[in-house]
Amino acid sequence: MRIKDLGTRPAPATIREKFSRMLRGHGPAIPVQRRQIPYWQERGWTRQGRMYRGTYQTPYAAFTGQIEEHLGGHIDFWLYMPSNEIRNSSHWACFQHRGNDWYLVHMSKLPRDTGSGILTIERLITEAYEQ
Repeated sequence: MRIKDLGTRPAPATIREKFSRMLRGHGPAIPVQRRQIPYWQERGWTRQGRMYRGTYQTPYAAFTGQIEEHLGGHIDFWLYMPSNEIRNSSHWACFQHRGNDWYLVHMSKLPRDTGSGILTIERLITEAYEQ
């Protein structure tokens, strides 16, 4: 059997369209909108003005927290009574005692919103328990 190389060229439009329909399915693609609920609200935090109150939740532990938004965009994240696991973790230097068992959490990269900050602290707590 002889094979003749015809080179490379695009398939005719009718064939491309037929394959395109087979890969996509029969109907047109419908965009699905992402839920617009903020992470802090999804996690059960409450907001009063520029102050948020709630719980940093992980599979290992949950801690009372507070978040304060300042004019100019700076956000302070607070954690109440960190556990020994947090105190013995490599992140302990990020916690600054501010009295009455409240600790201000210092982050080298400032979160752009409250949800990002909550996620960061929850990840930090998880890492402390997994060390």
